[in-house]
Amino acid sequence: MYLDHRVLAKISQILSQMTMQVILFDSNGQVLWPEDNHKELTLPEALLKNPTEPLVYGGFTLIGTEDEQPLFICLSGDNADVKSCAVLCAELINTLMRMDMGQASVEQSMRSILRGEAEAAELEAIASEHNLPMEQDRCVMYFHFAELDSEAALNILKNVVDENSTDIITEVGRHAVALVKTVDERFEFADMEQLAAAIENTFVSETSHPALIGIGDVRSKLTQLSESYEEARAAINVGRMYHPKQQIFVYRKMLIERFLAKVPEDTSQEFHQMMFNRKTARLFNDEMIHTIEKFFENSLNLSETSRQLYIHRNTLVYRLDKVQRIIGLDLRAFDDAVTFKLMMLLGKNNADRKGKV
Repeated sequence: MYLDHRVLAKISQILSQMTMQVILFDSNGQVLWPEDNHKELTLPEALLKNPTEPLVYGGFTLIGTEDEQPLFICLSGDNADVKSCAVLCAELINTLMRMDMGQASVEQSMRSILRGEAEAAELEAIASEHNLPMEQDRCVMYFHFAELDSEAALNILKNVVDENSTDIITEVGRHAVALVKTVDERFEFADMEQLAAAIENTFVSETSHPALIGIGDVRSKLTQLSESYEEARAAINVGRMYHPKQQIFVYRKMLIERFLAKVPEDTSQEFHQMMFNRKTARLFNDEMIHTIEKFFENSLNLSETSRQLYIHRNTLVYRLDKVQRIIGLDLRAFDDAVTFKLMMLLGKNNADRKGKV
């Protein structure tokens, strides 16, 4: 499960008072405390099956909290006193979590909706408590910050978004924030992209750290909002694989990328190497690839591409003629350009994939 910074701060305060070595981590093995520990732990199968029962493992005592997605505590030592201390720590965290759920703010409630943690009956109660319409057009924008914690990002976002609007901002991870934006009949995705670009520029100017931004589709029901949230995350995960220089990714505009991501790696490699191989290695050097990518960015416009590359138009034509002569595709023709683009993108299926956001 996810802890926002307020609850994690309370838990950290408790754990920091302990004289023995202690680690708090989630069900994926990611360390949550101490913050300077960046290791990923492998959880014993016996602990996952019965998390609330203390387990002695390799000279350590481990125990989990009472939750479908429990948190885990690891204490150094394996005697009776350490076990008792582990049980006490787990119960203190359980108590804090129950208090937090009982006093849930609209932001915390929205987080549980986005992450699919609220059941249908609970969702209706949340909507009634916080006056959230069950039917309203909304869109989710997901922000991921590799070098910025969510609390700092949250403070910046609150200054950017209109406080008088019905939009809701909530942290959804240690380095992630979601913006649930209410839209009307005049809504266009171009507006969302402009807003995302403005916010991204704000983050860069104020923190010197960029943000990856994903935009999901519009949903008309509160019960469907988690779908838009997952789409926004998926847009980033797929988009940065094929477009590593981009910062903003719109789910609905990434049909080809989403399709290619499902192509098996061996099939991707087979077709990619039909065009990119030892025989064409000298042709497709960095300069040529940059030329082609810029040509595609400018919708196959020769004049605009040559202007942006600071080369003569005839030089660009010469390079494209060279490609056509060697591989048989005229990149000035739409069909051939699409074929080349697909083969080029397939090569990125075999690259090292970054961890999901």
